[in-house]
Amino acid sequence: MNQENHVMFKGTKNGINILLEPSIAFSELKTLFEKKVEESSKFFEGVKTSIAFLGRELSCEEEGILLNILSEKTTMTITFIRDEKQQETAQMIPGGIVLPEDIKQHYITKYHKGSVRSGQCLSFEGSVVVIGDVNPGGEIKASGNIIVLGQLKGVAHAGCKGMTEAFVAALYMVPVQLRIADIITRFPEENKKGPKPAEFAYVQEGQIYVMPLI
Repeated sequence: MNQENHVMFKGTKNGINILLEPSIAFSELKTLFEKKVEESSKFFEGVKTSIAFLGRELSCEEEGILLNILSEKTTMTITFIRDEKQQETAQMIPGGIVLPEDIKQHYITKYHKGSVRSGQCLSFEGSVVVIGDVNPGGEIKASGNIIVLGQLKGVAHAGCKGMTEAFVAALYMVPVQLRIADIITRFPEENKKGPKPAEFAYVQEGQIYVMPLI
């Protein structure tokens, strides 16, 4: 296949689709992507749009690498990243493309529809919203915040890269272990029984506090 077709940009009514060749190594794709972005810099100049990566599965790290190239090589403003394959994932970037690691964890959010089962680990460079339960034996790790629109019964680690300002919130919070940055807490057994309101956990003066979410 012609290398020109390994990376293609296509404008649609929903935004820009970035078509990626699935059969080549990511290292080669990265080089071709950077070259294509440089050649198409005028195409992106002053554009404010959403984007979607299509054609191959990208890990969070790989997607971050490609987004950083767009950030460094263009003046475009990315409003959000669409997941054309699974509408359940949306990564919002308010105010444009802000990708340095120290602020990326505040603004990019992954939405996971469905429960996190025992033995499953959901890890993301940013914040995570789970539309479902986190079952015992399930784990969520996020460099930003964690919100569970369901029961949190597994392990939650927010601010996993040291962000002590992160928080964890759940409609029903009874985790096996709750961690924010490097601070760990466990819920007493008496706090795991009966009805309770939605709660959020945060760090203050080096300790994790849990409060009703009003």
